[in-house]
Amino acid sequence: MKVVGELFGSGQMQLPFVLQSAQTMKAAVAYLEPFMEKSESGNNAKGTFVIATVKGDVHDIGKNLVDIILSNNGYKVVNLGIKQPVDNIISAYREHNADCIAMSGLLVKSTAFMKDNLEVFNQEGITVPVILGGAALTSKFVYEDCQNTYKGRVIYGKDAFSDLTFMDKLMPAKKAGKWEDFKGFLDEFVQDETITTNGQSQQSPPQTDQPEPDTPKVVDTRRSEAVAVDIERPTPPFWGVKVLEPVDMPFDELFWYLDLQALTAGQWQFRKPQGQPREEYNQFLEAKVYPILAEWKQRIIAENLLQPRAVYGYFPCQSEGNTLLIYDPEKIKAGEISEPITSFEFPRQRSGRRLCIADFFAPKDSGKIDVFPMHAVTVGQIATDYAQKLFAADDYTNYLYFHGMAVQTAEAMAEWLHARIRRELGFGGEDADNIRDILKQRYRGSRYSFGYPACPNMQDQYKQLDLLKAEVIGLYMDESEQLYPEQSTTAIITYHPAAKYFSA
Repeated sequence: MKVVGELFGSGQMQLPFVLQSAQTMKAAVAYLEPFMEKSESGNNAKGTFVIATVKGDVHDIGKNLVDIILSNNGYKVVNLGIKQPVDNIISAYREHNADCIAMSGLLVKSTAFMKDNLEVFNQEGITVPVILGGAALTSKFVYEDCQNTYKGRVIYGKDAFSDLTFMDKLMPAKKAGKWEDFKGFLDEFVQDETITTNGQSQQSPPQTDQPEPDTPKVVDTRRSEAVAVDIERPTPPFWGVKVLEPVDMPFDELFWYLDLQALTAGQWQFRKPQGQPREEYNQFLEAKVYPILAEWKQRIIAENLLQPRAVYGYFPCQSEGNTLLIYDPEKIKAGEISEPITSFEFPRQRSGRRLCIADFFAPKDSGKIDVFPMHAVTVGQIATDYAQKLFAADDYTNYLYFHGMAVQTAEAMAEWLHARIRRELGFGGEDADNIRDILKQRYRGSRYSFGYPACPNMQDQYKQLDLLKAEVIGLYMDESEQLYPEQSTTAIITYHPAAKYFSA
């Protein structure tokens, strides 16, 4: 496993093959254990590692990969699971006398929980190194914001092997007296304003007693001149919502919308090694990776491993400044004029084209009622349950493959349903005829999800789910702004030709 890790770190071995090695080693060790002598302490581990996904977050693929890699490299891993409150983490740390704590999370909100947890660790006198990992984290956030919060040392867990590298460095240093919780590795510590943590050098922030000037914030609500107002506004096929069951969404159609790059290189991590010719890498994909994809497509259908369900709808709307006003679909169908039943506030770009999502819809003073499409999709709770079953059975490689398929099938559903909406509004003929161009937004309009730059307010997703009546497909969001089931996504749709992705 040490050699495998080195090969992975140098880009010569892809993650699925690493997991196959770990799976083989796990089976071999399980066979040999009855014949092996136990130490007097009953613990042959190189060190003890507590890991958890923070509260409100159900994403565990990254955490579980860390578990696999460390446990198969001789460490005792205490994997607490998902949605763990800080008290549980502290209890496990004390019970197992852990050498390190690791916290994982995918959601942006999880980063705030991590900082909160670090504050509690301080209060509880915990000073062991803490590894922070997850898609929402950056090394800058960890080594600045989080390090300024925690009295001990924090480490950015870029991936499972970076965690292993740190532990392989930490344990010998502790044994040799070259690690101190408040300073880190003593042979790297410099006694000045610079704190060196895991090889990362950070400057201490300057101290100042000067208060920040309190200037009133002026919100720019002037419509962007880059977005035409005088365009034809479509008539939707219906007002309100419609539910789609698995029978309405054939897998052969959904799989056409799979983003193969995101699946094979992103989720499965079959990445092109540095220096390898593109032609050779493509041959590898054809010979090794795409047959795996074909097998999983068949398994998902034959064994009913995913249960796609969706709800989508068309809502009457008008824009007013940076606000989108939403009206009651039932009253519009009856020909009645009503007050808005809710609204969405969107940020506006401060410079450039000054875009705002509200600009893409008919302004209130035009007198026109426009259409605001939205959708929500899920592959069902069965996806999470089956992935957990594979992990519990130490079937690491298939765990990675299936989890990736579930994630990307949910994304493919969102693309498929967006295409259906474009066809129903009369713009389907403008679509590109291949998935590569579709994924590059070569169609009319755009699809946005709350939490991203153009519509960052996650609280608006509660309104969205309420309007869509998403509970009919078993989809909901908890108080931590986490969607359930895990492999689900929502979107708001704009059809305006000027609507593409942008940062506010």
